[in-house]
Amino acid sequence: MTMHDLRRFDIVTLGETMLRIVPPPPLRLGQSETLALSFGGAESTVAANLAWLGHRSAWFSRVPDNPLGRQLVRTLRGYGVDCDDVVFDPQARLGLYFVELGPAPRGIQVWYDRKHSAASLMRPEEIPAGWIEQARWLHLTGITPALSDTCAQTTHAALDRARAAGLTVSFDVNYRALLWPPQAAGAALEPLCKAADITFVARRDADALFGIKGEPSDVARTLYGRWGGTVIVTSGEQGAAAYDGTAAYHVDAIPTTLVDRLGAGDAFTSGVIDQLRAGAPLETALRFAAALAAIKLSLSGDIALVTRAEIERVMRDQSALLRR
Repeated sequence: MTMHDLRRFDIVTLGETMLRIVPPPPLRLGQSETLALSFGGAESTVAANLAWLGHRSAWFSRVPDNPLGRQLVRTLRGYGVDCDDVVFDPQARLGLYFVELGPAPRGIQVWYDRKHSAASLMRPEEIPAGWIEQARWLHLTGITPALSDTCAQTTHAALDRARAAGLTVSFDVNYRALLWPPQAAGAALEPLCKAADITFVARRDADALFGIKGEPSDVARTLYGRWGGTVIVTSGEQGAAAYDGTAAYHVDAIPTTLVDRLGAGDAFTSGVIDQLRAGAPLETALRFAAALAAIKLSLSGDIALVTRAEIERVMRDQSALLRR
């Protein structure tokens, strides 16, 4: 048995999680006397999704040492995520985001109130010694480097430590236009894309940040030429495409009833990681991820509280439909 076999976590991740505030649909903010409160953040959502599917996952961040910060940690632990190394800051605040879930043609609208949040103060030296090295996989996103200079430094330090320790690294570009302009984001995130083993990028972000247009499969091939590794390009209702240097793959999006769009991309990412961790072929991972994302779109909240049996049933139904 090697030291790699003895690692404590299957996957670790770090980033900001905020308080999510939503009026009952279809009401707008300011109309409703009640608001639904939950927590959401791309990295912790992936950690929770994977913990729900049976992986040993851990999340690192800074949170305020107040009732909201403590409730956030309790909530993630309830999903099975290890939060033992989270830093509690008695002076900082929790970031907020407000969401309106409106029917078409209004759609979803999001507003952030996250300036000077505890998570934006993360520093590389706060990541405990050995925490990354105890894992098999590190997942990062392009949201964290946009929060502050120290968050960008923390992201790079985590990736460097993961590479040195032999972890698999996945990186989701996950561009947030409310945080920074596309040119700055593209310049800052491209080195992280090149350093990752697996990179996820939305087709619209490939165009806005990196100037790459075309069908998802063509975009994946072009970005592979720049980054190497495995490139997965998502395109909403058009599905997703991937290229790993040897073969190209495509998966259609599965029709669903839209309830809440937030978290669908993280569900897709979680599905790919789940399957690749299990040694499944990339094509199978894409099909599993598409099914998980489709189910998530039918659920409220960011986290995909979905069983493996439900995912496999949707995959079987979709395969039967395609054979008709």
